[in-house]
Amino acid sequence: MTDLNEAIQFFESQPGMDKLFRLLRDELLTHRRIKGHVKLDGFSLIELESIAHFFQVSIDSLKIKGRVDLEAFNRKLDSPPFNGIDLTQLLEAYFDEKLLTLSTKEERSLYLKRLEKEFSLLKDWLAYLRTHSRDVRWIHDMIEESSHQFEQHVLYLSEGIRLLPSRPIRLSVFSQIITLDADAFQPSSPLGKLWLHVLAETKRLHAIEPIRLPENRKKEDKLLKEFNLFREDISDSVTVANLFAETQKGYHPMWEAAVHARSVLTVPLREVIKLTAVYPAHETGIVYVVDDPELFTRILDDVPSIPMICTKEEWTCATWEVFDRIEDSGFDLRFIGNFTPEGIVRAEELLLHYPTQSSTWRMDIPTYLKSRNLNEYLSDKDCELLDKHHLDYLACLKDEMRDRHQAGYLMNVADELIQELKKYYN
Repeated sequence: MTDLNEAIQFFESQPGMDKLFRLLRDELLTHRRIKGHVKLDGFSLIELESIAHFFQVSIDSLKIKGRVDLEAFNRKLDSPPFNGIDLTQLLEAYFDEKLLTLSTKEERSLYLKRLEKEFSLLKDWLAYLRTHSRDVRWIHDMIEESSHQFEQHVLYLSEGIRLLPSRPIRLSVFSQIITLDADAFQPSSPLGKLWLHVLAETKRLHAIEPIRLPENRKKEDKLLKEFNLFREDISDSVTVANLFAETQKGYHPMWEAAVHARSVLTVPLREVIKLTAVYPAHETGIVYVVDDPELFTRILDDVPSIPMICTKEEWTCATWEVFDRIEDSGFDLRFIGNFTPEGIVRAEELLLHYPTQSSTWRMDIPTYLKSRNLNEYLSDKDCELLDKHHLDYLACLKDEMRDRHQAGYLMNVADELIQELKKYYN
C-alpha cells in the first residue's frame, strides 16, 4: 500500500480513525511538528480495537497506555504496508488542507532558529535565510507553503553536507544514498535547487556576501564539481600514453593494449574511478605531466615510449584521480609547462599537492630565456598571478619573469627537449 489514496481509503474504513486523525491534526498544529500525544478518552471499544490493530498491540496494552504518540504513529507509517507515508502528508491529504504553514516573518524566523539548533551543519545557511533578503524569497515561499516539507529537505541537505564525497561520484548516486531517490538532488527539483544554494553558501568568503546561485548549467556543473559531484562522468576525462593500470581484478586490458600498440588513451572519469593503480610502462618510474597538448603530440611523435599525461592546460577531476593512483603506486610526476603565469600556477599546484613525489622538468631560467616570445609582453595584472602561491622552488624563475614581463613557450625549444628525452627513452 504505497499509494496515498489507498492509505486514505484504508483509514476511512477503520472505526475511530477519523476521530483520532482530528486529534492528531490539532496536536500537530500545536507543536508545529510531529511531536506530542493524544489521549484515547472517549473512544469506544470497537474504535480502540481498530487503533490497537493498526499498532499491532493488544487492546489491553493500548488501554493501559491510554494515548497515541505522534512520533509512534509516524514510525508505524514507515513500515509495510504503508512504506514511508509521512504523517503530515497523510493528514494533509485526508483533510485536503495544508498544515504547518508559516505566514509571517516572525513565525518563519522562530522556525529557522529552531532548525539552526537541530542542524548545526547548516547553521550559517539557515542564519542567512533569517535575513529575509529578497534573493531568498523563493525559499521563504517554500517554508510558507509547507514548513514540514521544507524541514524534510533540510534533513536531506544536512546529510548531504555530512556525507560530501572525498572522491568523485555521480550526483544521481549521491542522491540515491541520501534520499533513496536518484533524481532528488537534480538542480531542476526543489531540493536540488536548495542543494546548490547550500553549496554556494559554503563558497562565500565573508558572511556579508550574498549567496549567488549558478546562472546556467555550465556554472551549476562547475559548482558541483568543486564538491566531487558530477551530473555525468563522461565529458570529464584524462589523456594518457604509456601507462599501465589495474583494477581489483588485475591488469586493465585496455591500458595494456594501448601501451603495446603505442596508442594514446582518453579515459573518462567513469572508468578512472574503477582503477586501483596507475604506473608508467617504463623502468625509469617517471610520468611526465605535459601541460601543452601540441608539445605532448610532438614529444610522442619522436619519443613514442615515454609515459605521459596531457593536462590540456587545465585540471580535470579524472586527471587528479590518475595522479593519486600514480602517487599511491610509488612513482614520480614531472611537470612540463609553458612559462606563463597560468602555467607556473599549475606547476605549483601539482608541487603543493604531491610535495614528495612531484617536481618540474626544464622549468628553469636558461630554458625560459631560450623559449621567450619576444613579441609578447605580460601585463602587470598577468604578473600578479605569479603571487598566487609562494614556493621557493620556482621563486627565482618567477622573479625573472616579473623583470622581463615576457612569456615563454616550450614549443620554441621542442627539438632541444626531445633530444634530451631520447637519451632516456630510446
